[in-house]
Amino acid sequence: MRPLGALLHLPAAVLLTASLAACGGEAADERAEDGAVGTDAGVGEGAGAPVVLRERLVTATDAGEGPGEVAVPVGDDAALAGFTADFTEGFASDVVEAAAALEVEGDEELAAQVVAIGCDEPTSVAARRTPAGVVLEPGPLPSPGRQCFAPMTTVAVVVLEAGALSAG
Repeated sequence: MRPLGALLHLPAAVLLTASLAACGGEAADERAEDGAVGTDAGVGEGAGAPVVLRERLVTATDAGEGPGEVAVPVGDDAALAGFTADFTEGFASDVVEAAAALEVEGDEELAAQVVAIGCDEPTSVAARRTPAGVVLEPGPLPSPGRQCFAPMTTVAVVVLEAGALSAG
């Protein structure tokens, strides 16, 4: 006859094994879903889909609210000043520097959008066309996400092919 103490560990071991297997499956599913976030899927697919040629991402903590849900042209000083007006002074300056650092050719246009507000920083963006306009979507975020005391604002400043913002 076996001692009862040895059998008490068996249910704990089974539960631990099942829990670890379930966690691995969830993480894989989340990564697969995250991988689809930054693609040109959906409405913007096919001919005429906007393409991000070059990008700069600017992130700061507690930087202020951002405008709109679609990318806006920021090719001149007035447009860029309008876009950055609701940001803190330092963050607005960083966004202006990022825009100045991107080389824009004659057949291209400069656009910007707040792409994330939260605890994680995206590392890339992709563009897609929606009925409302061109939307810049963040690429996959780090998994698991981190916790923070104050949300971070990430702005994408991108170079698109000329006419991408106005093409319908």
